[in-house]
Parts: sequence; C-alpha cells; structure tokens
Amino acid sequence: GRNSHPYASTEKCYTDQGDGFHVPTQFDFAQNFTGSPLKVFAMLSQEKFILAKCSATGSLSAEASVDQVLFDGGETVTLISTRVLPADLPGPAKSLVGDTITVTETQIWTPPAPDGSRTATITVVFSAPMSFSGTLELSPGAQANTTITTRGKFTASVPFIGGKIEKVAAEQTQRYLVAEERVGNEWLAD
Repeated sequence: GRNSHPYASTEKCYTDQGDGFHVPTQFDFAQNFTGSPLKVFAMLSQEKFILAKCSATGSLSAEASVDQVLFDGGETVTLISTRVLPADLPGPAKSLVGDTITVTETQIWTPPAPDGSRTATITVVFSAPMSFSGTLELSPGAQANTTITTRGKFTASVPFIGGKIEKVAAEQTQRYLVAEERVGNEWLAD
C-alpha cells in the first residue's frame, strides 16, 4: 500500500542518534548594577574586579588581562579572563573532562555611545568540547542603574550528552552572573 513507500519515514533516521542532532542551548540573562554605565564599565574593566568575581564564583585560580585600543577618538576594550573551576558535570561528561575545567572568556567592547551604553562580542572557550558565543549589551536602566544583558548560545560538540552538558553550563553561567552582579554591587557601594 501507500505506506510502504521507501521515503515514508525519513525522520526515523535521526531519532536513534540520541540528541546528537540537538539544537544549541540558547542563553539570555540580564544583570542590574547600581551606577551609571560609565561607572559600571570602569569597574568591569579593572583586573582587580575580574579576579574578585572569579574568586567569588569558586575559581581555583584565575588570570585577567585588560587591553585598550584607541582608534578614531574611541577605544575598544578587550577583557580576557581565564579561570580554573571544579568540573561540576554529570558522570559521563566528567569522564571526558576530568576534575577541573578551564574557562577562557574574551569580551571585546565597542566605544561608548553618548549615553554610556556599549556592546561587546563574547566568546567563552572551555577545556571541555564546548563553547559559548554571543553578545553583551550594557545600557542605562531606570533610576541611575545599568543593565547588562548576556545573550548567546552554548554548543557542545559531544554526541548524545551534548545537550545535557550545555544545560549544566547554562545553569553554572547563570550562577556566575548572579555572583558577578552581587560582587559588582558591593564594589559600587564602597
């Protein structure tokens, strides 16, 4: 009959592959800081602050560098941090990664707009087979506050458990950003 057509169920080809064909995990998170965009960015681009937020988020060790490049009267600012974290991953993933995971984050910020807002591209490379890429948007919020929105996607190049690893990474990144917000607001209040 009609149902014996050889192409009737092509989608079946993929279902047995676990989630080897999963869609990357999208991430969208906003932080709020008490202070103007200029004040908040001045804090974010200090090595001392980058190291403080790394240690507040359980890093075993951390390094930071800040590189400012002037051009056409504006400056781009590149912030790079490398931190070593305990690998808090599900069993099968942990066997791939080992006890610790090294995370290298690169933010490349544009010069500020007249209202102090800026945008950045962000890439995060993990010592595991995974990466994060996206954008940061720093903009003035209500009542002299500043909002930073992180948007992007986690991509794990691991068959079957890639989606699980991405979800763990997304949860950990959210915790890291919550801690960064707390450390930042204490720093701004001093």
